[in-house]
Amino acid sequence: MKKFIKKIIIYSFLLFIFLNGVSYLILKKLSSSEFYKPQFVKNANIENKFDYVVLGSSVGLTTLNTVQIDSALNLKGLNISMDDTSLTTHYLMLNHFYKCKKSTKKLILCVTPWDLTSQEYKLNNNDYRFLSEVNKDYVSHYYYTMEKEYFKKLYLSKYFPIIGVSYYNFEIVFPSLLTIFNEKKHNKFDDRGNFSYPNYGTSKKEVKVKDENILLKNEYFDKIYTFCVKNNIELIVYQSPLLGKKINYLNIPSGIILINHSDLINSNLFYDDIHVNSKGRTFCTLAFCKEKKWIK
Repeated sequence: MKKFIKKIIIYSFLLFIFLNGVSYLILKKLSSSEFYKPQFVKNANIENKFDYVVLGSSVGLTTLNTVQIDSALNLKGLNISMDDTSLTTHYLMLNHFYKCKKSTKKLILCVTPWDLTSQEYKLNNNDYRFLSEVNKDYVSHYYYTMEKEYFKKLYLSKYFPIIGVSYYNFEIVFPSLLTIFNEKKHNKFDDRGNFSYPNYGTSKKEVKVKDENILLKNEYFDKIYTFCVKNNIELIVYQSPLLGKKINYLNIPSGIILINHSDLINSNLFYDDIHVNSKGRTFCTLAFCKEKKWIK
């Protein structure tokens, strides 16, 4: 019986080592791809210096089209927004962008009022997309800070890759296998980081626009602002359209350019209450290009 238990322990240990090795190779393969936005920023064959970058959640990803902006204004831009994230991830992405030895003159930060007023800082749904970079100190520190559970599965993946890979198996293993055949494959964004929703959606009826006053409380907005000052980046805050709302920001710091398009469009250009459709993206991008205060 003792020999049997001993063999079970030995075989289990060897299996654990083997699975960690396989998980390490899976993350390494994903890290060398362009599948998710963090890997795209690191590996894509693009410029290292940009006139501007668009940073935000899904509203940043789908509202401003960098290809259209570049064509209209003769600029070089990139969309580094990632869906289902908040200001905490935006700060991580901005750090990641610079750690990848890239830089920008201007940062267009696409915001939402519920994010700017939040003081709850936690892991976002798509933060696992940085898992292939967990050995970077700034990523592992982010995971350690944002994971509130006692068992920090993403942070511990720095030492035992099997933890994160097994927990996010479909989101990590499947993309890694796809990149074996095509390292340039992207997860719902084009070669400049943009994505758009189709020209239909749930919001078609006209609604009455209501004013909403907002006070900034999120400390990660301040961190992003401080990062911009330190790196000589001009910060432009962009409020994308919201169905039936006009947002009034009451305490935007002086020196920051605010472009508020919260009540810019009608419901036919929305995909849902907070996202524009493809036609809406074209309309909003054109309106953004006409905002002279951010172009110098």
